[in-house]
Amino acid sequence: MSRTFAGVLAGLLVLGAMGVASAGIPDPDLSDVVLGPDGGMATCPAGDGPVYEYITVTAKRTDTTPIEGIPYNSFFFTVTGGNVIISHVDAETDPQGEIRFDVVGDETIVGQITVEVQIYTVVLNQSDLLDCNSFDINQDDQVSLQDFTLFSGDYGGTNQRSDFNWDGNVSLQDFTLFSGHYGHN
Repeated sequence: MSRTFAGVLAGLLVLGAMGVASAGIPDPDLSDVVLGPDGGMATCPAGDGPVYEYITVTAKRTDTTPIEGIPYNSFFFTVTGGNVIISHVDAETDPQGEIRFDVVGDETIVGQITVEVQIYTVVLNQSDLLDCNSFDINQDDQVSLQDFTLFSGDYGGTNQRSDFNWDGNVSLQDFTLFSGHYGHN
């Protein structure tokens, strides 16, 4: 191979690599993770707590434009504070650079979890917190009459421990969610 051809080939490879990097490498300061539209998630000792609405990750370049087409398996999550299962909803980032994932947690999560995201090899500088409560209100590893007694005392109020749909009120919707888990252990 001639030196001239080798130089041209090397130059094309460098330009190609720069083009790919600028086209698809997210900026860790401009990309972010947001944990759904509600305030939290409810968990169950049976590990069948409702799916949290979703995690939305947004990937943006340094020029603030969104990155479309990043596949779901290029996202890696670190969750601190409990055991969760994260599964993709979308196959890849959309034209706004967004992709959604479902989150399901077991009874070990009460309080808060922190979710951090890595896209390819880029760790985002933003993490997000998710508040969690449990249908096992007294935390004895079963959703029983004692939990129902605590729930009924909270009914009509605003106690977060019994607000399973995270709307700020303990209402019929929360009772419906609670009753679906009654007897689980």
